[in-house]
Amino acid sequence: MKEQDIIERFRICRYGKSDSVVVEGIHAFKHAYRFGAKFENVFCSNKNKVISLTAKIASEREAKILSDLIVEVDGDFLAKLSPHPIRTELISLVKKPEQKKITDLDQDKPIVFLENPHDTKNVGATVRVAAAFGVAALCVSGEINPWHAGCVKSGSGLHFAIPIFKVKSLEEISSGRMTVACDADGENMYETVLPKNSILVFGTERYGITDGVKKSVDKIISIPMMENVSSLNLATSVSAVLFGANFS
Repeated sequence: MKEQDIIERFRICRYGKSDSVVVEGIHAFKHAYRFGAKFENVFCSNKNKVISLTAKIASEREAKILSDLIVEVDGDFLAKLSPHPIRTELISLVKKPEQKKITDLDQDKPIVFLENPHDTKNVGATVRVAAAFGVAALCVSGEINPWHAGCVKSGSGLHFAIPIFKVKSLEEISSGRMTVACDADGENMYETVLPKNSILVFGTERYGITDGVKKSVDKIISIPMMENVSSLNLATSVSAVLFGANFS
């Protein structure tokens, strides 16, 4: 493939709408590899440096795997594959994992639903939390595609650890599961028991969940906070509920 064709493919795949995604950095490579990602292209501008770093922050085995995959290119070409500098000088193109059906998801684990988040970094940070807990899936509505390169980078490649869906609405995934929204007006989350297969609904930091979704859910819970603290970061809220709520 010609250089210009490669550059264009990376550009197109950055937005998460293609069958492949852009994975930037060693941490993201490490997690993507550990969870079975299939790599198409792996480029770096300093192979020895990247392999040495991978051996330190991942493992000798993963450094060897990476060494076999890497194509070393000059810095000018690498810079054209991303709109911003890549600190560890490693960038990959990876096939998206096969998408499960919503009905086939684990019924013993909750689903996290993000209603129209506004920041790719928040989505990526939420992926890390959701993967750490081991949710049945993370579903995202609105303008941001959770497979956007910015989300994958912030998620440290953990998109490959759990099912992740871009959906149009909560109704698309809610059949057969209790829907539970997190909102300041809700019941103290420590004083209620939630089904282990609940759909946990989170809105934006500034506006929270929309009135339409708030009216449609089965239950509303809140995270107890000190007086005059108005909100938490999105990923922090998801973490608080996943690891603090009572599931049964």
